[in-house]
Amino acid sequence: MSFMLLAASSFATMNTLARGLRAIPWPWLAFSRGLLGLVMALAMARARGASLAVRDQKTMFVRSVFGTTSMLCTFYALTHMPLADATALLNTTPLWIAGLAWLTLGERPSRAVLLALGVAFAGVLLIERPGLATGQPAGLVALLAGATSAVAMVSLRRLSGETPEAVVVHFSAVATTLLGVASAVYSQHHGAPAAPSPRALAGVLVMGAMATLGQLAMTRAYALDTAARVGAVGWMQVLMALGLDAAVFRRLPDGSVRAGIALLMVAGGLLLRDARRAALGG
Repeated sequence: MSFMLLAASSFATMNTLARGLRAIPWPWLAFSRGLLGLVMALAMARARGASLAVRDQKTMFVRSVFGTTSMLCTFYALTHMPLADATALLNTTPLWIAGLAWLTLGERPSRAVLLALGVAFAGVLLIERPGLATGQPAGLVALLAGATSAVAMVSLRRLSGETPEAVVVHFSAVATTLLGVASAVYSQHHGAPAAPSPRALAGVLVMGAMATLGQLAMTRAYALDTAARVGAVGWMQVLMALGLDAAVFRRLPDGSVRAGIALLMVAGGLLLRDARRAALGG
């Protein structure tokens, strides 16, 4: 539980900083997060003397590529929509996992899972209603981040035999490479970004540190606990985002968005309850 809480608070802090650093182009913000994550992960691995050997190369590569895609979508969403709304949609990962297991693995969902998916669909529509009305794609990009993260999380569970440091270093190296290319393409079409102010640079450094800490804590949590319990991290992030949105950005979501967030949390609770019941054989 302690690793879950550490991951949730670290990612919530990272999301808040990303939202506040909108002056930096979102691909460069994602690239900075990947590069700083790589440097910090390598330093932590060296300090701990942890092995960076990878035994399951294929699964590790799948996890890193889908995780990178999710990261790029995440930074787009965080810089183009309110914090609480984005966080709620970004953390639909457990719902995507349930749906993907049904469609790709033929795992027949229980009635609780079907109910959770229906409730979540209604919640997404309520949160996305303003974006759908104006044609803004940010909410759909946030949902894509949740979907690609689901693939990464399923892969992460299969990598429980690898060290957390190996997982994070591999992911950060792949992310730095791919996001560097994405940033170069973006700059070619929009011009190179201006040099960040000292305050913005400090924010980027803290954001990278929080992201790396959250990644290590989440990886450790998946190695030590069930996927269902670790999935609770996402819903804790939503609650934290609501508080941070109010405290930092002086914003409260409107009534329909609050209702949508509440429905997503109910859906998450139904999934967690169903997973616990299945684990107990009931």
